[in-house]
Amino acid sequence: MWPNKSLLSEDFWRTDVLLWMSLGCIHFSPALSSICLGLYVLQLLFLADVMAISTVQRWGFAAMSLALFWNLLSLWDSAAMGWMTMSFPTDRAAADLQKLALVKIQVKLPLCLVFGLYATGRRLPTVLYRAWPILVLPLLWISVSSVIHYFQHQTFYDQMVLESKPIPLYSNVYHIEFAVMVGAVVLLMVYGILNHQLWSPESRHWLIGALLVLVVCMHILGARTGLVVLYAGGGLMAWQCLKGQRNILLRGSLLGLLLMGLLLLLPSVQNRVSNTLVDLKTTFQGGDVTHQSFGQRWVAWKTAAGVLGQKERLVTGNGVGVDDVLKNAYASNEVALAERHRIGVHNQWLEGALQSGWLPWFSIFVLGFLVLGEGDSVQGVKGYGLWLALVLAMMFESLMERQAGILVLLAVFQGLMAKKNGMNSKIKKEYALNDENK
Repeated sequence: MWPNKSLLSEDFWRTDVLLWMSLGCIHFSPALSSICLGLYVLQLLFLADVMAISTVQRWGFAAMSLALFWNLLSLWDSAAMGWMTMSFPTDRAAADLQKLALVKIQVKLPLCLVFGLYATGRRLPTVLYRAWPILVLPLLWISVSSVIHYFQHQTFYDQMVLESKPIPLYSNVYHIEFAVMVGAVVLLMVYGILNHQLWSPESRHWLIGALLVLVVCMHILGARTGLVVLYAGGGLMAWQCLKGQRNILLRGSLLGLLLMGLLLLLPSVQNRVSNTLVDLKTTFQGGDVTHQSFGQRWVAWKTAAGVLGQKERLVTGNGVGVDDVLKNAYASNEVALAERHRIGVHNQWLEGALQSGWLPWFSIFVLGFLVLGEGDSVQGVKGYGLWLALVLAMMFESLMERQAGILVLLAVFQGLMAKKNGMNSKIKKEYALNDENK
């Protein structure tokens, strides 16, 4: 289950273990998580192996890194403007804007650097499937304890779900990012199981049991965005595996429907479905969306799209002042929502386009499919499913604007790319025989 002793003693600092530790630390200490993430980036820069990489992947990752760098420049322009005009000492709003810009730059910089290093072919051998408890156990502990807390106060929290309020979690991570994180980790683990990355049957059985518990907890606790990740990514991965086996596909589909039917018996799931139906009906039939989660997002998306329709906004973006731009657009369009209900964009693709123009974010959207679809594994299970799931999740939440969301993206790319291009790793060759014989 844990990496073998030779790996720990000789090449511990040449694996990606610090990335998985960063993902675990984010729940209780964002600072410690940042330290682990920074060390992981340094590992990738100085200690990683340089692998052969296809032209499509090389240029794809380079373009994604440049797109993020352009976004960082747009944010930096907002931060630097106050220094050049010396307005920040007397303008508190401008100072807050500068602080927000610097935070966003700090959050997105690791992803920009990792994509750039991937473009050069740098890879760290992964311990993801040999040391999976580092990644899975923190999520399992938080999910199970939060579910127990939910059942202790079920009546109150069921009403909160009906009013689009989240069930509290024993984690510092925002509930939507937590749900996306759990969904992405489940899909990463399933990806490893399908590709026979867990050699020990005992370890595989424990992992499958843990994943089943996480899936049930997601339906009790999770935001709908996390369930989108789970069902979209899992469905496409299942289709890719079983599309040539009609009988197995039919049986698997029936089994999936049966499990979904059983999950619908949970009160929390029933309330979430009821809330979703009311939300959608209110939004599209023209009702009052003041207290509707999706309805508020729909208004925000239409307003943001209207801003992007202006020619001067379409190419250059607005830097970090997206919320102010959206606030002004709400007022000019006389949106029928109280000011406290006029939320931010809650859509990464629209928010990124508002920050730095539509072209960089459109390129990230498309190139993700190219770089993850290149270099398929022997079993033919691709990374399209996971990227599509994250693309859909970012339609409902701005994942790249928070540290937890960036960690999810890094975890997915590291987990998938380490497998695709790590087959010729020096560490892999040296210890592969020992791992298989264990």
